[in-house]
Amino acid sequence: MSVKIKLKELSKDELIDVILRKDKLVQRLKKEKEKLEKELKKYKNSNTPSSANKHLKENTQGLMAKKGAKRGAPKGHKGATFEWPASDKIIPVTADHCSACYSFNVEPTGYVKTKKVICHIKEKVIVKEYHQYEVRCLDCFSLTLATHKDIPEKGNYDKSIQSLVNYYKFKARLPHNLVVDVMNNVHGVPMTEPTSLEITRRASHKLEPLYNKLEEDIKQADVVNGDETSHSVMGVNHWIWVFCNAMISLFKFKKERGGEIVEETLGEDFEGGIVSDGWATYRVYSDKKGVKHQRCWDHLKREVEFECEEKHPDLLKWCLDISLMVKRGKEYKQEKRRLVMYEKCKTELAMLISHMNAHRDLRKLATKIENGGDKWFTCILHHELPMDNNEAERSLRPFVLIRKIIGCLRSNLGMKNYEIMMSLISTWQKQGKNAFYMLESTL
Repeated sequence: MSVKIKLKELSKDELIDVILRKDKLVQRLKKEKEKLEKELKKYKNSNTPSSANKHLKENTQGLMAKKGAKRGAPKGHKGATFEWPASDKIIPVTADHCSACYSFNVEPTGYVKTKKVICHIKEKVIVKEYHQYEVRCLDCFSLTLATHKDIPEKGNYDKSIQSLVNYYKFKARLPHNLVVDVMNNVHGVPMTEPTSLEITRRASHKLEPLYNKLEEDIKQADVVNGDETSHSVMGVNHWIWVFCNAMISLFKFKKERGGEIVEETLGEDFEGGIVSDGWATYRVYSDKKGVKHQRCWDHLKREVEFECEEKHPDLLKWCLDISLMVKRGKEYKQEKRRLVMYEKCKTELAMLISHMNAHRDLRKLATKIENGGDKWFTCILHHELPMDNNEAERSLRPFVLIRKIIGCLRSNLGMKNYEIMMSLISTWQKQGKNAFYMLESTL
């Protein structure tokens, strides 16, 4: 009441001034709110992993497990049981006195307890000195310097040490200072950081032909999963792209997120199918070249869950039901049944989009789903295409971890090193090959 009396006591000019000040305050608060909401979206959106939202979740310390819940892995889990190698040496361990009274009057009972222990015998670092003799041809008088398979083309470290450095750098994701620390203190190999860097550069240069072969192999693949994530290079944002499947991984750095990267990688004569998220670059290429294209259902379900879980749970359930229909349709062997399910899924999704458009807060999501068109159901007609793009996301995961460790790349040459080495190591891993021995045999 007192505020009203004070306002009444103000003159017209003073009242206008108060209103203007309040209006400025409201505008400032609105801008601050928009800024905070924009910042929050970095951590709270459908594409952000749960590990980045720890500060937005309740503390789970002290919570009890559900009553009746069993401990350990779920039923049907394959597990990772360790398989013991054969024993290289059997060492008899006998006692010559009693552990209780220290008497030496003891005799064996016949019971023997077996205990296997895996040991590591530290390798010995040796320096080999090769005397390369020169010979002269008595027919053409040319000079030939003798060579040996173990002499490195460049530098003073053999293939084993070069392989270790590259394994620690690109597979174990160690920065160069820790690579040098391990080489010096664990393996006893004298090395400096510039040397470690030079070894990785020489390796990527040596293995570039294998990387070029991967570029050709991906163009012949039946299925290619594509995805991208940001990565800073010399303080400038770049994008690391992956084109992969269950057997191949090909990484490429580009400054732009769009452009002709997909066409440059897959070529004009690509006859396989693409699986991707909703980024327009993939859609443009598939429409232009008439390539089979499947949109990722896991991305769609995450976005629908993010928007509908609290306010529109019925629409979320509807979307999940359509996803199950697509999964069932993929499993049908008869082409006629797949065609029927294809049309049924299209109709269901069109109805879902129509219901979403009836809600103002879901119209943007509805438009995004609608832009996917029939590409949500390509996997029903072509069952070799998966429903999700998880293969690409798993392939990109090591780069996400590297980004957290090193922050950014500091040269274009470093960018090329990572393209080549990460592509080859990821490919060898998918093919069940030992990355260290592959490095040793190819360097």
